[in-house]
Formats: sequence, C-alpha cells, structure tokens
Amino acid sequence: MKLKPVILAGGSGKRLWPMSRNQYPKPFLTNNSQTSLIQNTVKRSQNLGLALPVIVCNEQNRFLLTNHLNSISAPVEKILLEPFPKNTAPALTLAALYLLRNFGDHILFSMPSDHFIEEDENFFEVVDTASKLAEDGGIVTFGIDVQTPDVNFGYIQKGDSTKNNYYELKRFHEKPDSKTARRMHESKEFFWNSGMFLVKASSWIHYLKIHSPRILEACERSIQNGVEDGIFFRPESKSLNDCPSKSIDHAVMENLEFPGNIFKNWVIPLKSVWSDLGSWGSFMSSQNPDKSNNLLHGEVITDSVQNSILISDHRTIAASHVDNLIVVETPDAILVADRNQEHRIKDLVDKIPAENTAIFESHKKEFRPWGHYEILDSGKEFQVKRLTVLPKHALSLQIHHHRTEHWVIVSGVATITRGSETMTLKKNQSTYIPRGVQHRLENDEGENLEIIEVQSGSYFGEDDIVRLEDRYDRTSRK
Repeated sequence: MKLKPVILAGGSGKRLWPMSRNQYPKPFLTNNSQTSLIQNTVKRSQNLGLALPVIVCNEQNRFLLTNHLNSISAPVEKILLEPFPKNTAPALTLAALYLLRNFGDHILFSMPSDHFIEEDENFFEVVDTASKLAEDGGIVTFGIDVQTPDVNFGYIQKGDSTKNNYYELKRFHEKPDSKTARRMHESKEFFWNSGMFLVKASSWIHYLKIHSPRILEACERSIQNGVEDGIFFRPESKSLNDCPSKSIDHAVMENLEFPGNIFKNWVIPLKSVWSDLGSWGSFMSSQNPDKSNNLLHGEVITDSVQNSILISDHRTIAASHVDNLIVVETPDAILVADRNQEHRIKDLVDKIPAENTAIFESHKKEFRPWGHYEILDSGKEFQVKRLTVLPKHALSLQIHHHRTEHWVIVSGVATITRGSETMTLKKNQSTYIPRGVQHRLENDEGENLEIIEVQSGSYFGEDDIVRLEDRYDRTSRK
C-alpha cells in the first residue's frame, strides 16, 4: 500500500509574530536557507520517493502557496482549501475523505509543514517501519527523546517495547504544566510528540466515528458538496460552520486508551535532528551564535550585547548593553521580549487583534496569483505600491471607478493594455491609467517585472477592481 503525504499548511505561528501572520503563516517563512518551511516539507516527501502530496491550506493563502510551489517546480496531487481554519483534525479528515473518494484507501503520512527534520538514514528507516505497521490499521507516530522538561510540547507515553525498538503507544498527553513536565522528564517513560502520523485513511475515519463524530459528519458533507477548481478543491464552507475546531491530539490521539479501538497503535523513536521551530530560539537554532552567544540576522549593530536574538527584516537594529533580549523588526511592527520569558509571546499576540486587527492579520506585502504587491505609503487621496509580477504572468483586464494610476517601470519589461492600445515599456518609462479605462499589466519575459504604482483618488479598496478578463478565474471569485 502506497504512502500518500498529507501536508498540513495552516496555523498562524503566533510565537513567531511579527514575521508570521494569519495571511503569511509560519510554513512560508524561510529558516536560514533559500527555501521556505513548506518548500522543505514538499521536498522531504519527494526525497522519500512518495506519491504526489495533498496539501491542506487556508483559502486566503492559496496564491502564496502556489507561488512557493511554482518557484521550486513542485507538482502536487491536489490543494484542499479550507474556507476558515478548524485545526488539524478537520484538515486531516478532509484529506482522508477526498482521497478515499478519488483514489481509494491509502496510508496517509500526515506531515506538519513548519518543522525542521534532518533527513538522515534514521529518518528514512523509521518512515519505512511506520508504513509497514500502519498497514495493520493502527496509528503510528514518531517520538522525540525528552531532553529537558518543556511545557511547549505534547508528550507520548510509551508502552511495551518490541525487539525492533519501537513501542506500543500507551497514552497521549497535551502540553503539561512545569511540574508535570519535570515528572515526565525524570520518569524516562515519555517522548515528545513530533506531530507526524501514519494511518490508513479508512482507519482514521474509524477512529473519528468513535471519538469525534461531529468532525466526521461535517467534513463528509463538506467534501460531498465541494467543488473542483483546477489544482484546488474547495470543500463547502456551510457544512464546516459547525465543525468542532480540534487538533489531531484532542480529537483522537488522547482517546486511544478507551474501548472501541480495535487496532494496535505504535510510537517509534526518531533519532534524527528535529525541531518544531515553535520559538525564536529554535527558529534561529541552525545559525551559529557569535562569541557573545547572540543570534543575529540582517542589519544589526551591537555593543556589549549578550544572549540575545536580534532579527532585522527592513531597518537597522542597534543595541547597546543589553542581555537576554529578543528583538524582531519588520516594516510595520517590532517585537521586544525577554528571552527567558519567550513562551509568553503567544499571550501577547493573542491581545493584538483587539488593538490592531490589520497588524495581526497580514504584512504590508500581499500575495496574488501573478506575484505580490507592497504598500509603500498612503494618505487621504493617494496610495503608493510596489508591484512584482512573476515571469509569464499578468494582472486581470480591469477598470477602476474611484482612482487613477501612474505606473513607473523599475525593472523588467511591461506589456500594457490601456483602452484600445497596447504598449511595451522598459526601465524608467511610465504611463498613466485614467479612471474608468480598461487596462492590464503583463510580464511576457523570463524575469520579474517590478513597477511603482501611484494611485490617486477617493477610494483604494480592492473591491474597486472590476475584472473583465482574468486567467486565474477571479471574475467570479475574489
């Protein structure tokens, strides 16, 4: 039976704010390399020689995801678009039901898209062992050796061992308090939960019927009434409204000790280097600290600074005579925290939507199927954007009722439709788009096209875009 990777690309990564936002979540961050975490996860499934993956992600991140996939030329089986986040159990259930309906009963390899794993010999061996165990119908997961008492991880209690050095899975425990974490560490009976699971699609459905029937019923209706849209599949949103929002652990794994479970479940020790990258310390762990034990990224100047994490994304950070600080700078937000209290950052971020929803939801950079734009400046009657159009992509043929636009080419070659005329503009050339005139911007070349767009008018909302033609089918969809 062939393994089918199911990559879960949701979540907001609150502990990595302000880099991670709802509309630019943790899987799309780059961890000291040229590729993002989601790209690394897709490559991992390729390196294992698995079938094409199914990816589950939020509807609002669909173009961000396809941009990341296209940039590494990574084909996928299907992208399931959640209309709104409902946590990992519904996400895995949607994938299981979709695969059962279209491809038959596969072993699902549920993979978080935001972890770091060293792909060594041990990793390939445990995946092979786990796939064979999962054929018998149980759930198989990987356990990480508990190195320190840590309240940021879920824990797995191991049962009887086998001669092959894996264990019956005795019990799952959600993130403990500090006292319980110390006891678990001292007992030597526990692993950290890696977040990876192998289970037959039909077995996962069996467990849901017992432990989380409301999730199963909602997801079944949503898949039944969903719509195919090219590489995307859109589960019906109405059916998911009342679906409980639960993690895989809460929905099923913590209940495996109860009656009604007819299969044996297993945990296999994973000796490979692994991290859930759930904190700034772990996110920066692949970088070597300087002689003062600082982890620095970007334009950073220090004087007598120790044990700190300083990350500059846009402007220069200058720090003097401080210790154990975290400073993360982006174009629109700055985080300052005590490194010894890093686990409390999530509590701070939970307060942000009440104060400033926009700063919680998104960066200044917005992604579209043709590329992305960034708002550089704005005022009462103007807005300035920088647009990046990917090679062989184009904006829709459109009109605006409330604004005019001036376009200045910064790099690349632009093919521009304005009314009945078509023109080609190069670096340092510009044009003007009057209000109410149909227009389109295209990049027919092999390199990115960058332009500065100056909008002038009374309203600049995205709903002032009237699409007449669109190669991404957005005349009927946002």
